[in-house]
Amino acid sequence: MAAYLDYLQSEGFSKYEEARKLSEEESKKDPDNNPYKSKYLAREILVDIKKKLENYDSDSDDGKDKDLVIKLAALQFHLGLNYLDTEELSSGEEHMTKCYESLQECRMDKWCVSLNVSALNQLGVLWCSRSEHKKALEFLMEAKDLHEKYKHEVGGVPYSVHETLQVVSEEASPSQREKDFEKIHTHTLYYLAQVYGQLNEPTKSASYCHTTLKRQLESSQYEPIDWSLNCATLSQYYITQDNFTQARHCLASASRIFSEANAEEAPNDDDDKSDNWTTATTAEHLQHRKADIARCWAKYGLALLQYSKDKKEEPGVQGASAEGHNNEGEDGQDVGKLTERFSSLELTSLENAITDKVITSFEQGREVFLAAQRWLNEAKEYYVLDGHVSDHIEITKDHSQLYKLLSYFEMDLTRRCQMHKRRVDMLQAELTELNPQHFLLVCRQLQYEIAETYSEMMDLKMQIADNTGADPTPHAAKKINQLIKQSLSYYQLFLDSLKDQNKKMPEKLENDVLRPAMVAYFCMARLHSKVITLDLQMGLSCMSQSLELYGKVVDYCTKHPESIQRVEAEYELCKEMVDLLPVRMDRLRSNMVQ
Repeated sequence: MAAYLDYLQSEGFSKYEEARKLSEEESKKDPDNNPYKSKYLAREILVDIKKKLENYDSDSDDGKDKDLVIKLAALQFHLGLNYLDTEELSSGEEHMTKCYESLQECRMDKWCVSLNVSALNQLGVLWCSRSEHKKALEFLMEAKDLHEKYKHEVGGVPYSVHETLQVVSEEASPSQREKDFEKIHTHTLYYLAQVYGQLNEPTKSASYCHTTLKRQLESSQYEPIDWSLNCATLSQYYITQDNFTQARHCLASASRIFSEANAEEAPNDDDDKSDNWTTATTAEHLQHRKADIARCWAKYGLALLQYSKDKKEEPGVQGASAEGHNNEGEDGQDVGKLTERFSSLELTSLENAITDKVITSFEQGREVFLAAQRWLNEAKEYYVLDGHVSDHIEITKDHSQLYKLLSYFEMDLTRRCQMHKRRVDMLQAELTELNPQHFLLVCRQLQYEIAETYSEMMDLKMQIADNTGADPTPHAAKKINQLIKQSLSYYQLFLDSLKDQNKKMPEKLENDVLRPAMVAYFCMARLHSKVITLDLQMGLSCMSQSLELYGKVVDYCTKHPESIQRVEAEYELCKEMVDLLPVRMDRLRSNMVQ
């Protein structure tokens, strides 16, 4: 027996197990003020084992001992992992690279392949953390190819990353080795999903994400909450591809697996009362993630209504299915491959909660609306205004959009107007609770949407009046003018929020508010032109205000020509109105004189 094996049998293997226990178990108990205490102790042990093995290597006269090379590579891997865990990335990279390079001659050996793939995974993650995603992709693709090559060309069950430093009696069973090897490959696929996402290749990212989730499910190697969130997130990609069938399947799968987490964390009457804090924390975490999945469901409902509205506005496509199309993705990859089901899950009742077909009637739209509204209310149970302002407001805005989209399927204009009134009520209720000094951006968003909604209500009221074939009644005219006034006031609140300390608009607007501000001026000018009055002087005043507002858009774009492309359509209309309105005003003045 080689001398280094005597050392390992008598001391080295037990030392390695001690280091492993420190890293994997004791480190979880380390205090906050010394979070890497156990990791550092483990590192000292690993360095000591490595030095002793290197001494045996240098004493050898028979050339390189393959088994010793593999054991030293394993120590380089575990040291590299230790340095990465303690956020010492350069040292971690150095050790991982040495592990990878030292195994090149035997990379397909059953003792080496798990180490090799694991080292490549870690190097991929490392370069991804440095935002070097193309370099990360190279390592991860090599890891993927190495796994596949071993399976096809070598076969058999490889040893795990720990077994080279364990006594024979502690070696894993073949089935456990197989699970460990496949788990490493699953990690590779998961990392590839993240990298392709960063490289803006969403189809490939979704493909690898779906494969990862499927492998985790089939091997029962998953954490229910994480799996559910990842699956619900994946659904949002399919929504962007108009593949509502697959999106709904992912959401149903997420809800089904999340129910396992609820079952696992159900309170037990025999639990120690000292665990109350932990139980409360876990319950809060569950409620948080349940709310996140509910929001994904609600986004599905919103997207389906929006898609159906767009289809409704296209001639000759009513009654089409909203199922995804098997069109080609990046590099010729067939998007249809992503529509595989998680066949082990029974999802009928969950999938029946909402349709995946194009909405063609108000009754169908109402079913989608009610389901999405239920999910939004469920999300609001966690995302309350106090403590979750941004998320709470986003949920309210989604609720508002639900009413807006449903209204497109309502033929009765009065009922459609009532839906917009619901939007105004919920948005105003949130706005009154917010301090603009602390939540300026959120307030601006609400002010703008309220202004737009009042304007939409005004258009509907005018359409109702036009449908009678007669001039608006005094009551209708008064209501229309009130809606105009309310819309103008909220547009003005938005514009006032852009002003500096001296209550003046900045000479140059920031990019994120440029278009909203110009469109606000444009809409306010249009609103002034819609005022109903028999008073010619008041009519002239409204025209004058319209001209001033149209002029603001033209003047700003003239001073800042680079901004024209942001508001090109509005700018052209404003220029036209600036030319036409003075002529109309002169004509009105002439009528007043006569």
